[in-house]
Amino acid sequence: MERLLFFGVGTIASAVRRALPALPAAGTTRSAPDRRFDAIAPIAANDTAAIRAAANGASVVVSFPPDGHSDRAWSELVAGAASVAYLSSTAVYPAAAGIVSEGSAVSGDGERATLRLAAEQLWREAGASIVRLPAFYGVSTGLHVSLARGTFRLPGDGRNVVSRVHEDDAARFVCAALRAPPRSLLLAGDELPAPVAEVVEFVCELFDLPAPARSEGEQIPASLRASRYVDNRATRRAFGVSLAYPTYREGYRAIRGQPNSPG
Repeated sequence: MERLLFFGVGTIASAVRRALPALPAAGTTRSAPDRRFDAIAPIAANDTAAIRAAANGASVVVSFPPDGHSDRAWSELVAGAASVAYLSSTAVYPAAAGIVSEGSAVSGDGERATLRLAAEQLWREAGASIVRLPAFYGVSTGLHVSLARGTFRLPGDGRNVVSRVHEDDAARFVCAALRAPPRSLLLAGDELPAPVAEVVEFVCELFDLPAPARSEGEQIPASLRASRYVDNRATRRAFGVSLAYPTYREGYRAIRGQPNSPG
């Protein structure tokens, strides 16, 4: 890789930038550049000529959410890119899928999954490799933040299993996708999917936070009703991805500033 171009500069794009600090980098923005652009040259999102020129020979990371029309227009701007990684979601798998792997069937149930799958297809046609991400967390985003704000509610009894990945490890999957053969599929996630209640208990104890209230039935957000156990061993083997935080325990301890230990 010689230089980077980010279509959308969010949490994972910023983590990729930190992972590859020596490369020149540019990124699109729809508003005035903020601190995220201290190390990323801003390009106006409506300046298609500048975006096309910046994409030529670059490694492109696509992380904006699908809206049903932007992906088609933007995927036409990367014909000269060295490589492209499209950041998708494990929400393309059925909500009650249980264990999912690279070969698991996807589901177009619901608008969110339908939009994601349509966007994946457009970017795959443009030569992009696809990275399907589960919930991600980091210093400024994740369960510890929503619990501290008092906005998180435990979904029912919290027995549904959710996969997650630290933002720095998510960046490792993205970097692997940029080096992978075109149209590869990478399934991201850590090595220990776990019930929501188990992770909540750990985070509350670690950060000295009160246990959250429960939500029931329709009060539970759709993103917290699902139960998906991501088994991505094949991705990690095939693309040489080694995790800095193999489980949520190491990841949240690092955020808290505590040394990691077994268990």
